[in-house]
Amino acid sequence: MLKACIAAAALGRLAAASTQYASTPLLSTRDTSLAGTNSSGNLPCDALIDAGLGDRLLFANNPAYEPHVLSWYAATNQLRPYCFVLPQSTEEVSTALTALVQANDGAGDWHIALRSGGHGFANNIASGVTIDLTMMNSSSYDSEANVVKIQPGGRWRNVYADLEKFGVTATGGRDGDVGVGGFLLGGGNSFFSGRMGFGCDSVVNFEVVLANGTIINANSTANEGLWRALRGGTGNFGIVTRFDMEAIPSRDLYYDLRYLNVSHSEDVIDAVVGYANQDQSLSDNALVTFFAHNVSAMPETYIGTINVNTKGNGNASTAFDKVKTLPTIYKATTFESMAKAAQGSQLPGGFRGASTTLTFHNDPQILRRCVELHEDLIQRLKTSIGEENFTTMLFFQPIPSYMGEIAKQRGGDMLGLDAIKHNAILWTAGAAVNTDEALAIALYETNVMTAQVKEFAKSVNGDLDFIYLNYADASQDPLGSYGAANIQHMRDMAAQYDPTEVFQKRVPGGFKISRCDSCKTRKTKCDRRSPCSCCVTLNIACRVTRRTTEKRQRVLLSSKYDEAVQDVSRQLSDVKEMLQALMLTKDPGSSSTVASSEPTHSTPPPIIDEQVPSLSSAHEGYNGDSSFQSHAHRVKNALEATLAASELIDVEALDTTTTLSPHKVAERLRDVNKPYDIALDRVSLKPPPQPYDLDFGNMPLPPVDIILRLLRLAKVHKQRFFVDIPLFEEDEFIDMCRGVYFATEPISLWTWICVNVGLYYLILGMTEEDCGRLATTVEAMRSYCPLLKANAEAAMQSLRLCSEPSTESCRALAVLVSMLLSAAARASLDLGLHRLPSHVDSEDIYHKTRIFWHIYCWEKGLSMTCGRTPVIHHYDVTTHHPAVYRDRNSATAPERVYLAFLDYAILTGEIQKTLFSASALRISPQDRIQHAWQFASKLKEIRESVKDANQEDPTWNDMFNAAAMLVDIMTYSLLTIVYRILPPSSAQSHPLQCSDECVDSARMALSRLVKIGEDRIQTDLVGWSMLLNIILSLVPFVPFIVLAGNAIATSSSTDLALLSSVVSVLAPTAPNCPTTQKIHDACEKLGRIASLVVSTANRGPLNPEECPQPPRNDLPLEDLSGLPDRATQFPIDYGFPMAQQDWDSVMNGFESELGGYDSRALTNIIEPYIHTGW
Repeated sequence: MLKACIAAAALGRLAAASTQYASTPLLSTRDTSLAGTNSSGNLPCDALIDAGLGDRLLFANNPAYEPHVLSWYAATNQLRPYCFVLPQSTEEVSTALTALVQANDGAGDWHIALRSGGHGFANNIASGVTIDLTMMNSSSYDSEANVVKIQPGGRWRNVYADLEKFGVTATGGRDGDVGVGGFLLGGGNSFFSGRMGFGCDSVVNFEVVLANGTIINANSTANEGLWRALRGGTGNFGIVTRFDMEAIPSRDLYYDLRYLNVSHSEDVIDAVVGYANQDQSLSDNALVTFFAHNVSAMPETYIGTINVNTKGNGNASTAFDKVKTLPTIYKATTFESMAKAAQGSQLPGGFRGASTTLTFHNDPQILRRCVELHEDLIQRLKTSIGEENFTTMLFFQPIPSYMGEIAKQRGGDMLGLDAIKHNAILWTAGAAVNTDEALAIALYETNVMTAQVKEFAKSVNGDLDFIYLNYADASQDPLGSYGAANIQHMRDMAAQYDPTEVFQKRVPGGFKISRCDSCKTRKTKCDRRSPCSCCVTLNIACRVTRRTTEKRQRVLLSSKYDEAVQDVSRQLSDVKEMLQALMLTKDPGSSSTVASSEPTHSTPPPIIDEQVPSLSSAHEGYNGDSSFQSHAHRVKNALEATLAASELIDVEALDTTTTLSPHKVAERLRDVNKPYDIALDRVSLKPPPQPYDLDFGNMPLPPVDIILRLLRLAKVHKQRFFVDIPLFEEDEFIDMCRGVYFATEPISLWTWICVNVGLYYLILGMTEEDCGRLATTVEAMRSYCPLLKANAEAAMQSLRLCSEPSTESCRALAVLVSMLLSAAARASLDLGLHRLPSHVDSEDIYHKTRIFWHIYCWEKGLSMTCGRTPVIHHYDVTTHHPAVYRDRNSATAPERVYLAFLDYAILTGEIQKTLFSASALRISPQDRIQHAWQFASKLKEIRESVKDANQEDPTWNDMFNAAAMLVDIMTYSLLTIVYRILPPSSAQSHPLQCSDECVDSARMALSRLVKIGEDRIQTDLVGWSMLLNIILSLVPFVPFIVLAGNAIATSSSTDLALLSSVVSVLAPTAPNCPTTQKIHDACEKLGRIASLVVSTANRGPLNPEECPQPPRNDLPLEDLSGLPDRATQFPIDYGFPMAQQDWDSVMNGFESELGGYDSRALTNIIEPYIHTGW
């Protein structure tokens, strides 16, 4: 830990250093205290004697024992074990460890401690034996390999001095008294870290003694996994007896030490922030800044800065230059070796210390808050301990964003700095005291300060997870902050190299990956009476424990406060009464139009902050047409006029029952164009429930044992819900379900919606194989869906009209997808999710970013499909695209699919604005064509980006197939719309014929839809229904109309057959879904009309056998190319009376043409007739 070590560089030069305790024990060649006996009477120590290590032991009656105890840096670690064993070679370490592990098969309540330099908080023990490596302190240099070989018991001041004889040095500690082993295994922050990374990143080989006594080497070619795990994974795997490190040429440092008055805090903070933002070209510079309170040195708080250039360049221009112009209390600038700098940076030990650390973004407002909180700490300690009885320190050290990349280039480590994408500050604070009583107070106060710093950093989106192990307090969880992949790697290596868990259970000191494992996987049982180790280790407030209610104290803001509050309450009460009276007078069920003056016994439903209009009773939808309806409306008008004037139709021949007259065709066209309320008539709509406050605790849920098994399955086997709706992580959703099923606090309405809708989709997505694992059936699981659906709908009826926007409300509204998507979009804007800070890298920002882009994608697709202006405009979005954080070329197959989905949504909005908005229709046709080609090129790039996303990618899962197919169909459908802007490929083409590119895209979109539909209908009808609803919601079904027009223009039976196949795959799901039913009916009628016109144009008999017959599931898609093309059998008559401009009016634009609608007066609730799975 840093504690006061860096401050020693200041205090050690300002005041004379006191006498140091001997770092090497006064160990005689043999302990004479055992004369006349071969036993000490102590089991583990006797095991060491029996192993031949008697002359390596120190017992309490040895004169060297007590001085050796006092050689520990902190008084809190000056413990007295049964005996010390001080091996002098790797083999002796192996012998000692084996003897202790096997002693009496581990029986008894005693343990083993490991010591390197003695600066850590857990390297000694009272009840057990301490393996002290201080006798293993040699350093050597291999010039051929340019590697220094350092034993773990060395102190860095001695290591540097030894290595300077060879003209080299190493990436080691800055305090000369710090030991080698703990420094390097915990990471190792150094003056050289800007160029070399942390000290552990320079270790090319570890010599390790495993728990069974085996001696191995771990490097990039042998035991490579252990090599990486030891780089920051501390003592979880074995005892390291030698570190082989990359050597650095030794040269004098430029070393600048300054003390400044605390009044210069602002200038110093600005310099620290600027220093952290420097690029890698200045990586030879290092800066340590500290604020200290030590009345024995100075009466007031002072600032200390240590500015170093490791190449001895005192003229290097850095952000610290401004500080050099400030007046100083003390200044010392020298050029000196690393050995001398480390020697001068030693502080006398023997104190009791409390220290802690955090990492946060390089944000000046966080640094200023830290300084303020440090002053608050000083004042509290003055009151509770006394000014003369403590010293405090606060450190800021820059962590540039490129540090993670340095680690990766050097083989990787466990610290997880590659996850920090922005420049950061490593913050450390602590207090040193003289008594145990004062230490308890200091620990409490420093923890309070840490919580305050973390809370403030979080409030400004500046907190980071990383906790540096070498500076961490025992209550913190540094290993748990290194990232999931690194945690798992350390677990795997511990299991492989220490299967008996010697270093997890028999050597209890330090941070253990087994304890991190317990807290991360929530294995620790909570008794609901006191905070479990999960909450303690993670340093979070326990939300389960029933705590005694604290007395609330009221703060009087002003003498007028009560009066103002009462006045506001009176006004709100008046407004509420007026609104209730208004609702009562407009109650349609009232028997009288005159309100009674007598008081009623039933409380009218409150309006403010209580209810939303019932979605199931809303019939108006958008004040405008959907894109498909708008196209169909134009087709109807154009073809009605065409049929009325056509000379191709033999009216006399239409008197048979097998033909359709123009009048009947017109009726069919009118059926195609019926508004959505016709589709709603087929669905039984229940009246909305009366307003009430839901009592979630008494509402029924599926059995808990079923849900627990389902959630366990979701953790092991990827479920479609988490792929299709990427708003939740598995663990997060499980926590939400736990909060509902085992509620100890009131359940949030938003949580209730997320859990019920999530379980609904989770159950719907289950396969027979999944159900088999749960020893149940698909039918049995889906029997719970109506209950979950009813719960969600009841919650929707209880949504408040004036709810405060929040991240959770956004997610709950988004998970309801199309039913309340516009509300979710507006809430995301209110919360500022569209302008999340780009310089902040935290789980909270990542979580909000995912929610925002999910809402964004759905909102853009539904806006295009429903023909309305989107709520979110891309020009107003500054939240980073996920691709900013992920290189597309290195993205996994699932990541490429999701990035393509997002790119598609962004492009959809641009297409709608650039090609089909009112302003777009005023630009020249040439410009629109140019835009169309550009958009087509981008759409093709999106398709190419997911082309290779298949099962050959190791990250691929079958669950992602639906998403990949969805992107494929959507891009072809949107290409159809874009290509419609292009003129026909031939000047002599039929007036109804689009460009070849447009027709080809329509064919590809429909062909893929048919192929997927035919496969899914046979295997997963529910899944097909859900996928189909997503397709129809996110992209206009224009390819069908384009291909119908092409069939008419070319008399193509192939196209007619494809149209018929489309109708056949829509049919099975239509009865249960209003959207699909409406599209199916419209497509079926348009298909029959196309068949009628083609048959009439070719003068062929209008027999039922010659019309496309629905449905033909036995016809493979590949066989469509073999069907006869009627365009080659009969001459085409281009006299069909439809002008080019008529067809253009069919295809261009998405604004409504229905009379009686004001396109500017769009409603706020999204069209309730486009459902996605309900």
